[in-house]
Amino acid sequence: MIFYVFLDGIGFGEKNSDKNPFQRFSTHIFRPLSGNPSTESRIRYLETDATMGIPGLPQSATGQTALWTGFKAPLILGRHLSGFPSFTLKKIIAKHSMIKILNANGVKSDLINCYTQAFFKKFGPTAKHLSASTLIQMASDRPLKSIEDLREGNGIYMDITHEFLRKMNFDLIPETDPVMLLRDPYEVGKSIPSKFSHYGLCIYEYFLTDKIGHDQNWELAEKSIRDLESFILGFLDAMNPLEDTLILTSDHGNMEDLSTGTHTKNPVPTMLSGKYANELEKSIKNLADIPPSIYTMLNLKEAYEGWQSSDFHSHRIETI
Repeated sequence: MIFYVFLDGIGFGEKNSDKNPFQRFSTHIFRPLSGNPSTESRIRYLETDATMGIPGLPQSATGQTALWTGFKAPLILGRHLSGFPSFTLKKIIAKHSMIKILNANGVKSDLINCYTQAFFKKFGPTAKHLSASTLIQMASDRPLKSIEDLREGNGIYMDITHEFLRKMNFDLIPETDPVMLLRDPYEVGKSIPSKFSHYGLCIYEYFLTDKIGHDQNWELAEKSIRDLESFILGFLDAMNPLEDTLILTSDHGNMEDLSTGTHTKNPVPTMLSGKYANELEKSIKNLADIPPSIYTMLNLKEAYEGWQSSDFHSHRIETI
């Protein structure tokens, strides 16, 4: 199983505890994000280009489209696009969502984030403002996972620990519901290899890091780093390195520099561990390299050729 983890808004920053919360708080997994040597021999750390040759600060809509379709979205639009995918990016995702492509080629794949009933009420399938992660799942015709999936252990909530779930849904979900119990991030990570062993690839999105960066919130940065390091360590301790692979990356820098509330041009980490780490390390240079590298690694010739021959490689500037 390939566990593809997306942490929104983290990059390689300075070795400066006045700016970089990874320097101040990381004890393990994220030490290299502040210029410190790695203490985790199971992970390979790559510096990955998020600009893709386009001036300006990398942004979410274009970066995430690149991460999950394999197309240099900033080059296609001629700019970096923040927030939600545009008309053109939605077309790319609808045709080239890697969840859609992998399932079509016999590799069971899913977005394992679970959504609340409040989300489903507010955002229907025709809603204008949907994130790239939501759109890649919808493009595959696989349903978005719900709180019932979370209750049954078939997905993960966006903050891992369920603290936000308790705060935001106290009037929708009974306090006595088991889904409202706090989770240990290490145990959540440790459960993933066995729970999702029947998948070829699972994507998990954690977006709080980007919000923390914009808010310049040191207190939440500390908590997020602690939770994420425990979560990833749990997965590493439970995975079979001969069968499982970890890919962890981001769309742009942000939280590594809390002296500013904007994104950064810093390279983002791609962290690799397990079965396919060697092969992936050789081929990933920018965000858009990840999906085609996975197709090649899994010997999905038809998927790779479909990506390679797409008209979207012409890098046309968006006019709509």
